Parts: sequence; C-alpha cells; structure tokens
Amino acid sequence: MLDASPQPHPPLREPDLVLGVDLGTSAVKVLALDSTGAVSGEAQGHFETLSELPQQAEQSPADWLAALSAAMQDLGHSLTACFGEAWRRRVTAIALTGQLPTLVCLGERGPLAPAITWRDGRADEFAAERLGAAQRKRMYARTGMPIDGRYLAPMLQFHFADQMHAIRCILSAKDYLLFALTGVRATEPSTGAGYGLYDLIEGRFSAELAAFWGIALDKLPPILPSNTVAAPLNEAGAQLLQLPAGIPVTTGAADSVCAAYAMSGLHPRTASISLGSSAVVIGASATVQLDARARFLVTPHVEAGWYGREMDLLATGTGYRWLCELFGWAEGELDQRASASSAGAQGLFFPPYLVGGEQGALWNSKLRAGIFGLTLQHSQNDIARAFLEGVCFELRRCVEVLAEHEPVERVMVSGNITRSAGSTQLLADILQRPVGMVTEKSPAAYGAALLARCVGRPAVSGDSVVSARISQGSIEFKNPTAALATRYDALYREYCEVAARCA
Repeated sequence: MLDASPQPHPPLREPDLVLGVDLGTSAVKVLALDSTGAVSGEAQGHFETLSELPQQAEQSPADWLAALSAAMQDLGHSLTACFGEAWRRRVTAIALTGQLPTLVCLGERGPLAPAITWRDGRADEFAAERLGAAQRKRMYARTGMPIDGRYLAPMLQFHFADQMHAIRCILSAKDYLLFALTGVRATEPSTGAGYGLYDLIEGRFSAELAAFWGIALDKLPPILPSNTVAAPLNEAGAQLLQLPAGIPVTTGAADSVCAAYAMSGLHPRTASISLGSSAVVIGASATVQLDARARFLVTPHVEAGWYGREMDLLATGTGYRWLCELFGWAEGELDQRASASSAGAQGLFFPPYLVGGEQGALWNSKLRAGIFGLTLQHSQNDIARAFLEGVCFELRRCVEVLAEHEPVERVMVSGNITRSAGSTQLLADILQRPVGMVTEKSPAAYGAALLARCVGRPAVSGDSVVSARISQGSIEFKNPTAALATRYDALYREYCEVAARCA
C-alpha cells in the first residue's frame, strides 16, 4: 500500500545575486540582480566635484571609495531585510562600470593627485594646438575617437608632464575601482578607448600614438577582454564592500556601452539615450563604421566584434539642475512648467551648449548657449519648454546622424525624463520615433550586472534583452503624435539655423 502522507519538500535554494557597480559622474550606484534578471535592490552614494578654477572638474578617488562603501551599506540594509544576512554569501560576481574618460595617476602609494574628470576642459586648448585637422583625421581613423583635451593622453601630458617620473600607471575611473577592490591594474577595450591611444583594428594601445603624447607604454595597464573575470575580491576590497573575499570581480565595460546594452541589447536599429549629467546617444553596429565627418566616436561595445557609435551632449542633466537652481524650482518642476507652455515655446529657441566641448554631433568647444527670441511677453514656462526642446532637438540631430548609417526604428531612453509623461512625449514627437522608457536608476549598473551573469559566454545579441523586458512590463513606449511631429519637423529646421549662430 502506498504511503499517501505528505512528503517533505527539499528546501528551495535562494537565487544567486550579481552586483553591478557604476562609478558615475556624481555618485556611485550599486544594484543587485538575481538569477531571474530581477532587480533585488539599488542604492547610491554621492561625492563632490572640485570646480574652483575655470573649466576645472576634479574628484578625489578616496571620495569614490567612501561613496561606494556608503552605497553598499544602504544596499546591505535593504537586502538583509529581504533575505537576511545570508545574502552576502550568495553574491557570485561583482561587475564594474564607470565614467570616462577620467584620469587617475597612480604612484607608489596610490593616487598622486585628484582625478581629472571628463568634464574638465582645461586641456582643450592644449590639445587643439597639438592636433591639426590632418592629425585629428588620422587619429580618428586609428582610434575611432575625435580626440580633444578630454581624453586621458592629452590630460596626462597637460596636467602631469612634470610628474611623469613619479607615475607608475595611469588608469580610468573604473580601472581604479578595479585596482582598489582587487589590487589588479587592468582595463578593457571600451574603457581603453577613452585613453585616446587604443587602436580599434589592432585591439591594443598604439606605440605610435603613445609616443606622440610622450607616454611610455609601461605606464599603461594591460587590456583584458570586456566582461571577463579580472581577479577575486581581495581583503581590502572585501572590507570596503562588507562582503566575503574571493568573489570574482569582472572587468565590466564603460558606462556608456553598459547602459546601452541594458536598454537596447545589441540591436543596430534601436538607439539608446542615457540622460544623466550628460546625454549619451549610442547605436550598435557589428562592424567599425567611421563617419566621414567624425560626428560620432566609435567605441568597442560590451561584446567583441560589436561597436557603439556614440555622441554625448555634455550639459543636459547639469543644465537642467542649473536652470532649476537659477529659478528656485523644485525637483520635477521644470518638466511641469514646460508642459504648461506650447510647442515652439512661444517663439523661443534655447541651444543647450552650457559647457564647452563635445555637443552631440557637433565637435566645437567654442559653442555657447543662448536664448533666442526672448521678449517681455515670455514666461518661465516658455524658457523651461525652450530648454527641453533644445535638448530634444540636439538629440534628434544625433539620431539622424546614426540613421545615415543604419535606420533607427525606435529609441530607448533612461534618466529623470522618464518620470515625466509630458517630457517623454515631447522627445517622441521631436524624434518622430517610438520612445521606450527604461526606469532603473542606473542602466549602466544594470547592464554590467546583466553581463556578469553570462561571463565567459557571448552577450545576448539582437532584440532579446529589450523583448524580455517589454514582456515583463518594465518598459513603456510613447509614440509620436502626428500633428505635433509635423509641427516639430518645421521647428527643428528653424532651430538648426538659429543654433548655428552659437559658434
């Protein structure tokens, strides 16, 4: 006779966790991803930027580590509340990503000076004097980068020429984080591209370009493949993160391509726009596609053999915050005020060139912002609308450049804009394409963690990443409004004529 009494079930195994760490422009963001791809927790820790001198933007690597420790404490509290202290033993990998190009010079005992971030423009004039049009063209053909003073090589020569003897290694921000957690000095192709020395075809740092900038090759880190295990978490790293030592730490990839991967997978006809302190526009390509006018940079993507065609608007989020502080607006009020105005902002145009350097598809450090058409009849609402429209017009300029090489069928967007239905609709109307909203606080950390789940295997290509997230209901789309799209088509042409006066 069979025993019909209930049999005890074996205890269910808690899913493994992977941590994504994004060293951003103003904060370190950490994210825990479980084995199903769901986000188990997010946290962030902020740090300051030193900007006492014109165009200066420096940060302390020690502040990065303190912010990472604080973020991990907050993440630990939320994960402990969900899973108990055992969550720490379930972490199977730590994936890194971060801002670039940001220069850290290591001496015998650590960083010799504060890090020079990508927002620092003090080397722009120096680089422009060294690089004529012909030299820039040759470098673009080698590196895929329209080199200016915000790459690590010219930064190093401008700021540290008299300290070369004391420098043991130069690292980008993410590379420094890897060093702090593991003791290993290494980079990978997508971050290595920010050094201004990485040869796209040969897949290594160029001795010729290093010599041009007066940099010894032995001061550059080894280049490992993206998204591979670099080393285990060492004791110092374990203490910083409050995790067991020995957890594999991956090389990850640059924040731009990690975010793009999280938002659009590796799909050539889906562009991604990450709206943070700056706006990063990326289209994926399975081949190296240089632009005849060098309007975009070409960077190695998260998967070998894939490349990102990238353009950056340098003052979108910072410009947004500046305008809010200028008028005393609360968080989100700018979007509300913009919605209270109408298409065209009552005749105002606001090209958002509020800092020098790259402006999307425009590589002109002399561009300056302006408000055109201002009269006594205009309100704060019109200025808010003109600013958002200016940002969206510049994003359209970028998307249209991408579309010259490969059709762009839809655009995925992340950042604070996703909190405003009106602003997201405005973007769809101006881009004249469906816009999908990705709501994670750090798509870059999400992308790094997502990649770490398949270390040693190819990244998921095509539409799979986006399709999976749409099916989970985590992405909502805004479609262009026909009448407004027609109106904005004419306004975009007028905007481009007005913005040309800003040079």
